[in-house]
Amino acid sequence: MAFLIDMRVAELLASRLCHDLVGPIGAVNNGMELLEDEDLGMSDDAIQLAASSARQAANILQFYRLAYGMSGGRIGGDLGGLRELATGFLASSKTTLDWTMAGQPAGEMPEGLGKLLLNVIVLGEECLPRGGTLGVSLAEGPAGLEIAVTANGTGARLREESQFVLADDVVIEELTPRNVHGYFTRLLAQRMGSDLIIDSPGADSLRLSVTLSG
Repeated sequence: MAFLIDMRVAELLASRLCHDLVGPIGAVNNGMELLEDEDLGMSDDAIQLAASSARQAANILQFYRLAYGMSGGRIGGDLGGLRELATGFLASSKTTLDWTMAGQPAGEMPEGLGKLLLNVIVLGEECLPRGGTLGVSLAEGPAGLEIAVTANGTGARLREESQFVLADDVVIEELTPRNVHGYFTRLLAQRMGSDLIIDSPGADSLRLSVTLSG
């Protein structure tokens, strides 16, 4: 049964990845078609469209390769590299990243931290339907290392279709490409001996946190 559950989750994550790539790859194709039609005189615009869309597709692939793939479990605590990945991933969205390196914990990080953090960032971005700011922080607390992503923006909320997948009695057959990410993120937190906590610090603000004990 565990194998069947993992297979369904893997298939849905693959569907989500493909969905996120359709737009930029389609735009690359459109740019190339414009280049082929010399009569339109739009070569400069076509090159710019193809280049920016290819860059967007590359950012998405690099991000999800670590967030969803086997490599993600080995990226550890390279916080600068993680921030660069997140910045590229959000570059084409209405959401900006607020992640200051000053004051971040130093030293060895728990295995799997990077993979978990990237997934929390994606879930945080989903909570901003009109865009906004994602604040990222890591801090040593009495219970262990706390990672937190705070989504600030108009209408910040956890999508209704994602709420039930964060419960304890999830029906795997009811997962979809649109809500599987929330389930996967909480699963990562639980496999690291913790859980995903979501609360609201104030209006138009949602905080997603995981505390990793030593």
